[in-house]
Amino acid sequence: MNTYQRNDGGRAGHRQGFSKILVCARHGDELAAYLTSRRPDLTCRVRSADRCSATDWLWADALVAFTARVDFEDSSIRWVHSTGAGVDGLLGGRPWPTGVTLTRTTGELGDRMAEYCVGHALAQTQRVLAFRQDQSARRWAPVEPAVLRNSTAVIVGTGSVGSAIAARFAALGCETLGVSRRGRPQAPFTRVHAVDALAAVVPDAHWIVLAAPLTPATHGLVSTRVLSRCRAAFLINVARGELLDTTALLAALEAGTLAGAALDVFEEEPLADDSPLWRTPGVVITPHIAGVTHVAEAAEAFLDALPQLEAGEPVSSAVDPARGY
Repeated sequence: MNTYQRNDGGRAGHRQGFSKILVCARHGDELAAYLTSRRPDLTCRVRSADRCSATDWLWADALVAFTARVDFEDSSIRWVHSTGAGVDGLLGGRPWPTGVTLTRTTGELGDRMAEYCVGHALAQTQRVLAFRQDQSARRWAPVEPAVLRNSTAVIVGTGSVGSAIAARFAALGCETLGVSRRGRPQAPFTRVHAVDALAAVVPDAHWIVLAAPLTPATHGLVSTRVLSRCRAAFLINVARGELLDTTALLAALEAGTLAGAALDVFEEEPLADDSPLWRTPGVVITPHIAGVTHVAEAAEAFLDALPQLEAGEPVSSAVDPARGY
């Protein structure tokens, strides 16, 4: 056991005290050391996600993790903090217990994901991969690059990540169409549509960016019904692999309704050696690196929420478990 010690959840008016923090996350030792350097009154116990036991659940009053399966009925945990922006790995498709606060980390994830998305869009317009292939073949084939300006980006998800992506595309002169649950107008999007209109919106898209949380409502959202309506769009997924129907994706690439795809997330990770995605022309695969959470970001998000919980104030980073975000 690594232990570091120096020296109803999230509701206004309900004060809570936390002193025993179970850390089940990547770089757990660094995260625990950061927390206790800022709050010497905390005791952190570090475990890998697959090595946590009932004893740990009973010991802790707070959990810091990205994915963990907690038996809350046999636990003293009253607060769970996600080290990432997504919380699906913690919810696990089960009812969330009353009185347990769920919070998350955003930090600068949106900015990093936005640069990933714009970077892949620019690689396409500037024909980076095509010119690299020409260079390898010693082939001189002048083709004028396209420009991002005046193209249309459809961004599925209008939260902090989707908004950061929209701002980057807008700064380069693109029209940005957001897709959210209700379709309420929101800056910096040019317009926002309800998710029911997704299939009607994608024909106008040059870029389709998936940046929505994984919930029962978004699972398999981007299916044949949506992709068959595209007109040579380029798809970028920085959300969750489960939002995208892989069979429909492959069919759309074959049919030409998609011109290509940059995929950072997959239903199963690492991506299996025999996945057809590895060898599909037009697909760029990256190993879930578009929005890596830094230790300081996760720790600061936890430390920001802690005094709010202790004071019985509303928690700004709280997640509604019923909605999944």
